[in-house]
Amino acid sequence: MSMAVFEHQEVLANRLVLRTSEDPSSPVLKAFYAGYDRAFVLPDEREDLDGFIDCLQLNQTLPSLFARRHSEQVLTVEDSEGTLLGGANFLATGMTAAGGPPVSLALNYVFVESAARGQGFARVLIGAAQRMALLALTGATDGPEPAVFIEQNDPLALSDAEYAADTQHAGIDQIDRLAVWARLGARLVDFPYVQPALSPDQKPDDGLIYAALRYPEAAIPAAWFHDHLQSFFGVSVRKGAPLEGDPVCTAQLAALVERREPVALVPVEVAIAALKADRRQGAGQNFRQFATRLCA
Repeated sequence: MSMAVFEHQEVLANRLVLRTSEDPSSPVLKAFYAGYDRAFVLPDEREDLDGFIDCLQLNQTLPSLFARRHSEQVLTVEDSEGTLLGGANFLATGMTAAGGPPVSLALNYVFVESAARGQGFARVLIGAAQRMALLALTGATDGPEPAVFIEQNDPLALSDAEYAADTQHAGIDQIDRLAVWARLGARLVDFPYVQPALSPDQKPDDGLIYAALRYPEAAIPAAWFHDHLQSFFGVSVRKGAPLEGDPVCTAQLAALVERREPVALVPVEVAIAALKADRRQGAGQNFRQFATRLCA
């Protein structure tokens, strides 16, 4: 029996309109994708529209994966005149492993339209995604706060040309963008994360930082983090295809199965300040190596 498709609309403060949906045929996806297409330009970080459709279809064709309930959604926030202010795509997973929050949230993509930046809409989008994750999985919005995970561009992994191109397009320096997320509560996940290829035509991306927002502890139990990544890889990355077909997925999950110590969360403010003063300080390292060395 197929499950009901989750859709929700509400009016927020200042007459902002929130819309979210699990349905690949929903107009919410069309509105989200228009803004997403303007915001993301690096080839291996992008999904095409069919990729989002495939992920959202799994809400109906594969509502549970690895014996865990999931909800992949697209979300938009508009002003009272219907102008798009920002959007998000996220995967919410009901977690069963001990030691972490009962819901994890992979914030796959989040953007604020250029004309709307600097007004706090990133916080609005993150908070909305957390509430909609709870509502879809539990039927209420007053449960324990979901843990939020994000991918960020590693400024030390980008070539000078890539750095300049993405900075120009985004309208914000790459290191300044890390500082914005740090103010939102982001801490680096001290794990050698690689994003598996999003499609057969793309490559794995080892130029990303994996970070946690508002995680309640200083470290994540390895088994809990394994289950979070397993769901993220299975739904948002592999779109229901077996994980065994991707060695990038299986290598990371195997490492977490074998791991006995928790995965530390590293504050990044010191590393950001050092790179802001001189990005050459990070030469020959990735950001995770640089940040953990400064915090040692």
